[in-house]
Amino acid sequence: MYPPIVENRPEGVRPRAFHVPRRLVAAALLLGLAGGALPALAVSLNPYEGITSVEVFANSAMLVTPTRASEYRLVIHRMDQLEQVKRALSQRIPKGGQQVAYKWVMDNQAQIKRQIQPAAVAAANAINLANYYRIDRLPAIVINRKSVIYGVTDVDQALQLYQARAQRGRR
Repeated sequence: MYPPIVENRPEGVRPRAFHVPRRLVAAALLLGLAGGALPALAVSLNPYEGITSVEVFANSAMLVTPTRASEYRLVIHRMDQLEQVKRALSQRIPKGGQQVAYKWVMDNQAQIKRQIQPAAVAAANAINLANYYRIDRLPAIVINRKSVIYGVTDVDQALQLYQARAQRGRR
């Protein structure tokens, strides 16, 4: 898995990759393990301060936590959602040859359309947004439509990385 990458950009400018130096990550981990300044930093930063929206781009094999939030708008885009629906439908098609399968599809066409259409729209929207944000790998978390963090599926951890980066930028 990739180390977390945090990116900040001015309003209206699309994201580009920004890598957090490994030494900085290692130092933060050491401080946290040693009980040093990291807990004090975590307490002093409100992880939800200034956060209005969080979008998570992941596939269905990635566990994203939390799945809902009351402090900000959280949207989880499953990039393989359409494939999951198609796989589930193909498992429901009865065995017995092409004629049997064709008849089942014709008899259940309305139900199939109700299942596939929302998944197709969601998948298309997710792909469009991923292209807009220039996301090139998963998982990716977009905060306030301007910062991208790669390699993290825990939204709270991504928000802490985002706030720490914003705090360093204010100094």
